[in-house]
Amino acid sequence: MQQNAAPWEERRNGERALNAIDLEVIYQSTLQIARELTLNMLRTGYSTIIKESQDFTFAIFDRRGRMVAQGVPQPLHIGPLAAQVNEIRRVFAGKIDKGDAFIVNHPYRACQNHATDVTIISPVFVDDKLIAFIGNIAHKPDLGGKVPGTNSGDATDLFQEGLLIPPLKIVKAGVLSDDLREMICANTRTPEVTWGDIGAQINTNAHGQSKFATLFAKYGSEKVLSCWDKWMDICEAELRKQILAVPDGFYGPVHDWIDDDGVELGKPYRISASLEVKGDRLRFILDSDTQARGPVNLRSCVSRNFIQCLVKMIFIPDLPVNDGLSRPIDVEYPPEGSLLNPRYPAPCNMYVRPSQMTTSVVVRVLAQALPGRVPAPASGAGGSLSSAGRNPRTQRWYSQYEIFNGGGGARPHGDGVSAQDDLVVNVMNGPVEALETEFPMRVEAYELVADSGGPGRFRGGLGTRRIWRILAEEASVNLRTDRFHHSSLGLFGAKPAKPSRAFINPGTPQERPLTSKVAGLRLKKDDRVIWELAGGGGYGPPDERDPERVRLDVARGYVSADAARTDYCVVLDSDQNVDAPATQRLRAEART
Repeated sequence: MQQNAAPWEERRNGERALNAIDLEVIYQSTLQIARELTLNMLRTGYSTIIKESQDFTFAIFDRRGRMVAQGVPQPLHIGPLAAQVNEIRRVFAGKIDKGDAFIVNHPYRACQNHATDVTIISPVFVDDKLIAFIGNIAHKPDLGGKVPGTNSGDATDLFQEGLLIPPLKIVKAGVLSDDLREMICANTRTPEVTWGDIGAQINTNAHGQSKFATLFAKYGSEKVLSCWDKWMDICEAELRKQILAVPDGFYGPVHDWIDDDGVELGKPYRISASLEVKGDRLRFILDSDTQARGPVNLRSCVSRNFIQCLVKMIFIPDLPVNDGLSRPIDVEYPPEGSLLNPRYPAPCNMYVRPSQMTTSVVVRVLAQALPGRVPAPASGAGGSLSSAGRNPRTQRWYSQYEIFNGGGGARPHGDGVSAQDDLVVNVMNGPVEALETEFPMRVEAYELVADSGGPGRFRGGLGTRRIWRILAEEASVNLRTDRFHHSSLGLFGAKPAKPSRAFINPGTPQERPLTSKVAGLRLKKDDRVIWELAGGGGYGPPDERDPERVRLDVARGYVSADAARTDYCVVLDSDQNVDAPATQRLRAEART
């Protein structure tokens, strides 16, 4: 007697097309190709932002433009990649051929984070039939614009933010467009590095095409496509099942603030979120102040997908990211002309700042719906410091671009991870040895910042401090960060984290503080820059923290003795041991 087909099986022409083994093997093979492309890009990229910080993402899409799988992801890239693949399908309908590759970086033509993220998309054919797409986004350390390093913290329109490339064919039937290459190289201060990275993107996609040719030849294109369809359905079904377990209700609103937009200093910008849970669906309602004159605006196509990634991390952490995640999640935005829904040509090169604040409010509203399952918001302080000038060793122009993280948010049952920022910012720091080898600068300190983590029953992760000394005769420096005034608030009774700060030439008559957004700061040889990043949010009331954990934090230099007393109501004796009676009295006084 024949049994019914299992849920993961399909029937075509009366025969089973997929079984559990095929389903797993084909999909894991797809994921492995995406991971292999990631490693290939690491080995062939030119810039430190690729080789060290890993600020790039590869993803695989089916012929309908739905995301199937990704390599090691930067969640902020997923939304733009999906939008760009579908824009290529629309613009070049009927004109996508074997051997083609497309380039785009325009934030408003086809959705992009900012212009210094450049996308290459390559179609995959089986015989003469278009089957899939490989897409990758990779950051460029310089692509023109008003300041060296391109991303100016005081840009006031899109055209100040570097070269804009609409959807174009950069490779046609296997032949590279020399005209496009010349145009791009003429619009960057570092043509060899910029074009080197673009070339690595094109060639890595081509490597992916050959790998998929093998996969399709082994299993047949229709069987592979059926597997991809089924995995999207699996992720959708599992997510709906988890959402059903959450009580229906309306949660929020919660609010957070960006310090300023880099142009109108001292003017904060609000970002808010609410959440409706109804059956097996989530509906996020976002709101914000009107769009900023400066570059802290965020395109909605970027935030929609990283919100889906946040939901995935909390509800179904063991399942992959693909198009199935989008189906049970709705995201509503304020009207066009808002910070979270800007109107062209609003600048957006500092899109990570509103992304981090959006992450903060989404995490906090999810914590209301799922107490005990959601971590506190991270610092939201991560950002970038770039410098550019003439390298005295080579007499050639250099562009250094570094990304740094504050502390991670505390978890419901543990402290936050230090030097690890928001869940949606998945990039690495710049290793000291690599930076000092390639650029005219010296890193004089790289360390954790005591007391920076938000005090709570579980402490937020610590932020980091780095000190640079300029070795070039002159350098132009840009700082793009936040949380100098509005630090992470934490959850369920935690105290706010310590905010960020930055300044130059400490301990000298030339010492002065910096704002969180600096563009084109001219520094001379031996000038020093210090940047201290905020810590992550805490979880629960600080006076409920185990006094022994506070003592260990003090011993390790994570928390000062003064903060142990003022923030955690823990008294240490002269030997730095917990004075239990004094601690009990102090906590009783604090609670009354």
